[in-house]
Amino acid sequence: MTLTLVVKFFGWIFTIVPLLVFLVISTIMVWGAGKDDGLIKGLTLMGIAIFLIGAITLAIVYLTNFLT
Repeated sequence: MTLTLVVKFFGWIFTIVPLLVFLVISTIMVWGAGKDDGLIKGLTLMGIAIFLIGAITLAIVYLTNFLT
């Protein structure tokens, strides 16, 4: 393993782990608020889903040779 690969690996870990923790906590909070109002729950979960689709798309483009 090269130093560049190690730095990229740790960079992704330090980016993904806090993001996942934030998303899990946010989802739990929205789930609680969604019990009172279905519109809040639906809109927030749709926003989280769109964000995750974008993040996964970027990860695929940057980490694989999918488009080349």
